[in-house]
Amino acid sequence: MILAVCANPSVDAFWNIDDIQKGTTNRSTNEQYFPGGKGIHVALALKELNSIVATLGVWGGITGQWIKEECHKKDILTIGPDVKEWTRTCITNKSNTQWKDTEFLGAGPSLTASQTEQFLSSYTQELNKSSVEAVILSGSVPTGMDKDIYKQMVLEARSHDIPSYVDASNKLLDHALEAQPFVVHINREEGKALTGHDDPITIATSLREHCQIAAVTAGKDGLYLAADNHIYHGRHTINQKNIISTIGSGDCLLAGLCKAILTREDIGEWAKLATACGSANCIHPQLGMFNAQDVNRIFNQVRLEII
Repeated sequence: MILAVCANPSVDAFWNIDDIQKGTTNRSTNEQYFPGGKGIHVALALKELNSIVATLGVWGGITGQWIKEECHKKDILTIGPDVKEWTRTCITNKSNTQWKDTEFLGAGPSLTASQTEQFLSSYTQELNKSSVEAVILSGSVPTGMDKDIYKQMVLEARSHDIPSYVDASNKLLDHALEAQPFVVHINREEGKALTGHDDPITIATSLREHCQIAAVTAGKDGLYLAADNHIYHGRHTINQKNIISTIGSGDCLLAGLCKAILTREDIGEWAKLATACGSANCIHPQLGMFNAQDVNRIFNQVRLEII
């Protein structure tokens, strides 16, 4: 089983508002809602790849329960504390105007020390089960959690001899790197903030000093995977008119990378499967998700270069 951690899940929404005016009413012409948060996307993607998955989160109010129900429909186990404050909602405007892809991100519940302790206790209990093969720590955390919580969780996983994968930014990432996780995934913008470099190869090489495997994504330029003293560059080109949304592509890529590492020996195939998963997300109508058939088709189209 793979444990996908999503401390701050969200209800992800697509709204269509053609023109946003200040200080007055703005109406959407269409809305769609999806279970979200980076760790939820990871869990859904892994399930589509036929993995056994559990997701650990903080489930707030009605919105939190809805996300749990959507996970249960996919046979994804949900663990972690229920709290009264509602899980956040994150809105992306999808109209074909200047406001396209404008985002409004909710904050999520504010946790007490006791609730954070419940979250960590659920994590430790899950790690004590012999079936956990990997832990993936993704995204932001609610107010009230310390910024070194991922560091704590990486160290706890190591004490159980379980590899940890981290996808985070800012202080969460800085502290997590101190614990030397197994895999770290960041995008180029996060890499530039961390290292001061813009070149994804340089970022991946620098990041490798803090983990065994470093994955840096660079949008249409693809994946740069630092492993085994080489950089594996996976790239797949999608016709722009076929792209529905890129939201969740990095999460799907990380899910594919974890699946590949657990099931395949060839590092080049790790890069290809991860790239295929990220690309397949872009053409799927459900946010932060893909179809396994698309992944299999794209896998054979990925261009791989070993640097």
